Amino acid sequence: MQETDPRAVLEVCAALIAEAEQHPADEPLRRRAPAERAADAAQRCLDSLSPEHRGETDIGGALYARRANALRLMGHDRDADARAAFDAALATAPDRAGWWYDLGLLHKHRGRWQEAYDASARARSLGGDTRPVLFNLAIAATALGRGDEAAACFGALGIDARVNDAGMPVVDGLPRVQVRVPARGSGHASAGEAPDHGAVFEVVWVEPISPLHGVVASPTFRDAPVDFGDVVLWDAAPVAVTSIEGRPVPRFPLLEILRRGDERRLRFVGLQQAPGEIDRLESALPGGCRVFVQAERVEHVCVRCASGEALTKHEHTSPEEHRIVYGKIVAPSGVDLVSLRDAVERTARARGTWQLAVPELYEQLGDTQRAGQEHQAWRGIERVAMRKGIPT
Repeated sequence: MQETDPRAVLEVCAALIAEAEQHPADEPLRRRAPAERAADAAQRCLDSLSPEHRGETDIGGALYARRANALRLMGHDRDADARAAFDAALATAPDRAGWWYDLGLLHKHRGRWQEAYDASARARSLGGDTRPVLFNLAIAATALGRGDEAAACFGALGIDARVNDAGMPVVDGLPRVQVRVPARGSGHASAGEAPDHGAVFEVVWVEPISPLHGVVASPTFRDAPVDFGDVVLWDAAPVAVTSIEGRPVPRFPLLEILRRGDERRLRFVGLQQAPGEIDRLESALPGGCRVFVQAERVEHVCVRCASGEALTKHEHTSPEEHRIVYGKIVAPSGVDLVSLRDAVERTARARGTWQLAVPELYEQLGDTQRAGQEHQAWRGIERVAMRKGIPT
């Protein structure tokens, strides 16, 4: 390929961009990814053109559009360059619907919802009701709280939608979906096998309100931007489809948090002797409280260690089977935290066979001394685990 031959460069750039678009937009690109090579090739060709040719739609305009789309796929660091390239392309052809659609994609993935709406609406007015344009317009309208416009887009897509009292689009009867969110370590070893400093994805279940937004129905256990009860917006194209109980379940990338849930989410670690003991805690808590268990590790440990004496020197008794359990208590905002604390402590005393550390409960109660003791108990339980070789 000659780097100064616009037609050859356009074809190569198109192929590289198509390859780059197979990479999920919520994942970081590898160095020297296809998108970067396309952006560089388009710029080199543009640099070789005369000002007259750079102003022609099918030569300079097309090269600017290729470069803009390549830069769009390269993330936030190249955002200003991508916007400038789109401006240059559209200056040569303000009525090119496809370029307005692509500009809408850029704004969507940067969370600029008014700009995303305006670009998608312009693409629709120039190019008609195509499915990609309608979905992106519905995403932007939902993010902006324009439920009537989002519902109209769904209607144009053949999806029966209405608008609720909050002014948001509603589609009844949709099954649960999964949404993946970026996450880092929680500061607790319970977060999983990935290191705390590593960026990973965590998957949550969501009860859809429409095909594009819904309420998070499971807690996150790492340090993630969303949690149980939040209302979130996701992209229309799934990054994966898994099979769960014989049903295909799409997994979508997170786009936006529309509303924070008002629930209290309290991380805990526990030590139990029999499987499911801490699961039964839920029935003893005030109404509406939920207990979610993330992981359970089994090991045989000293009874006195398990009873809370892990930080005190003592004669170790014969080891008994214990399970180290990580999870979260989710309490509705109306639940009195004192009542919740009393229920947790009362249940722990009654059981006598397990230990539970919930430092965030006491932090929210303002009991700093007890919160410190709970953090110490948490570390003690994990020291038992590490000493016994249990992965935490």
